[in-house]
Amino acid sequence: MRRISAVTDGSPASRHHLMPGDVLLSINGEPVLDEIDYQALTARRRLHIQAQSADGTQRDIDLVKDESAPLGLQFDDSIIGNPRTCGNQCVFCFVEQMPKGMRESLYLKDDDWRLSLLMGNYITLTNVGDREFERIIRRRAAPLYVSVHATDADLRARILGNRRATLLMDRLKRLKNEGLSFHCQLVLCPGLNDGDKLKESLDDLLSLAPAALSVAVVPVGLTRHREGLPPIRPYTREEALEVLAITGAFQQKALARAGTRFAYPADEFICIAGVPLPPVEEYGTFPQLENGVGMLRQFEEELKEAAGTGLETGRVEPKTVLLPCGTAVAPFLRAWVNRFALPGVQALVVPIVNNFFGESVTVTGLICAQDLIEQLKGRKADAVLIAENMLNSDNTLFLDGATPADVQQALGIPTVVFRNDGHDFFRAMAAPVAPLEKREAKNL
Repeated sequence: MRRISAVTDGSPASRHHLMPGDVLLSINGEPVLDEIDYQALTARRRLHIQAQSADGTQRDIDLVKDESAPLGLQFDDSIIGNPRTCGNQCVFCFVEQMPKGMRESLYLKDDDWRLSLLMGNYITLTNVGDREFERIIRRRAAPLYVSVHATDADLRARILGNRRATLLMDRLKRLKNEGLSFHCQLVLCPGLNDGDKLKESLDDLLSLAPAALSVAVVPVGLTRHREGLPPIRPYTREEALEVLAITGAFQQKALARAGTRFAYPADEFICIAGVPLPPVEEYGTFPQLENGVGMLRQFEEELKEAAGTGLETGRVEPKTVLLPCGTAVAPFLRAWVNRFALPGVQALVVPIVNNFFGESVTVTGLICAQDLIEQLKGRKADAVLIAENMLNSDNTLFLDGATPADVQQALGIPTVVFRNDGHDFFRAMAAPVAPLEKREAKNL
């Protein structure tokens, strides 16, 4: 049962006198466990609702509404605030590699199929019992995003440190048989689940198409905080080239069988291998963009489009901007800046070595404020352009708890946060930047 926190004015719930403080007991005879149940059960025309008022009185309400019309209830608790946590001991778990003393939320290991459905979070399904798995099927929860890592049952159990990991392929086959779709990811560790095991996993997952929609092939992320954890090393260039060769050959097979390339190597593998980005058409609909697959290609395409929109470059004020970024993307960013340079704008790409997490962490999204400050200190510029993927969801905090204002104050240079797309990056380079003293006066 769920306690109602708010009722939308004019909604079906409001017209039938449901109120904040009431408890929703069931809809059409089924208990409402969470938002998934609520959304599924209220997407109907006729509803029979059992509710309990604050004084303990139970009411039965029958109503008719448009199927697409929301019932109009909000609840005290939410999935976001109470996610189900992970019970695995993955050999490469990134949370276990976090330094101590950071924000508490950064140590939460969620593994919640409901967040997978709502937000695209990757899950292992190891903490889903048979009854809950049946609820996934009954609620038609799709697409899910599943961390596979290996289709070999014993190998997957070893990687996840959980014997329940062996159940995965049977469950994926069941999802296919029920007509439910899912995306997959394979996080690869050198010598563990790549090579022939990678080929096996890709073939097994392709056999589940079209229910299996896509596979991201991602290199393991390693920090320097791995005391007491299993020994794993980063990929070498030669090993990354081998992974790309395997996925490239597989893509041709998948094109013939399924009509898509199906499996896509993460941008990190392309950076490690030092090869050019694939053409845009090789990413299809960019199904794994949020998993770092195709982000660089999409960014370049957006930047190209923005540069060709007829911006009046003569009105761009001359200035110097610093472009801090991960060491992996720096060569691409330099090429883009040279290719799409604005007259009068000197854009200086600054690769930031990640001392906070370790030099093997090369992505922009894991750059912390203290590394920015240390490595940009003393440079002269009119602005520092900060990619928003360095920050939390509301662009207020870096991973080490500092704010963009902290960076601005420490450097004495205005900071400008841009969205993770080429259009906004181009606009940020072109836009005038107020001197620091005027920006600070405006904020007083």
